[in-house]
Amino acid sequence: MKRLIILLIVGVSLMAIRVKADTLTSGYIKTHDGEKIHYVRKGTGTPLILLHGNGQSASYFKPQMDLPFDTIAIDSRNHGKSSSSQQLNFEMMAQDVLEVMNQLKIQKADILGFSDGANLAMVFAKDHPERVNKLILNSGNLSLSDMHFFSRLTSILQNIFFNTPVSELLIKDVGVTTADLNKFEMPVLVIAGQYDLIKLSSSRKIAAACHGQFIEIPDAFHKVSQSRPKTFNAVITKFLQASS
Repeated sequence: MKRLIILLIVGVSLMAIRVKADTLTSGYIKTHDGEKIHYVRKGTGTPLILLHGNGQSASYFKPQMDLPFDTIAIDSRNHGKSSSSQQLNFEMMAQDVLEVMNQLKIQKADILGFSDGANLAMVFAKDHPERVNKLILNSGNLSLSDMHFFSRLTSILQNIFFNTPVSELLIKDVGVTTADLNKFEMPVLVIAGQYDLIKLSSSRKIAAACHGQFIEIPDAFHKVSQSRPKTFNAVITKFLQASS
């Protein structure tokens, strides 16, 4: 009987651990300048930080939250449930990512960024390379000229119409050069859809500058992680689980 009770206790404990790992949790961290940055977290294993695109939130990565990692999706400053500041740039947002990692006691993480999130990921990797294990850049760009004509026009008009700190990010240079990318020592994967808003030549240029891999997903557009989640998730899981 005593042995049975012990086995039941152990079983219940393991079940509790499993439930906790499979449950989406959320929280906030407070930055040095008093802002609140919201995040959602799910899973166990190697930390994987997800950075969404312009005007989006952590919910963009819903199809990626069941990946076999300790997955943390962040609402960037001025986005989602995070608080807003009058000034906004990628350097500030990179500092926010660093503070999230510090307060969650994450020394080093894999980072996946989409669109402006990929731009943010490049800035973070430039500023804090020692905190990045592997880097995945999905449809990032270094400048407005890296986008196709109609995408550039849409970004310019969007900024004119909304005229917010967030919309201004669409038309500003990211603040990362190919010389900066040349210094990256972490493994890098660049992913783009065949019909992406970003020129494939620009994505290849970023991959080459990072000494990284480039993967084009056929018949896919800008939001390939949402439209082709099984393909996208398989590609990034293979990259992240491969030995460096």
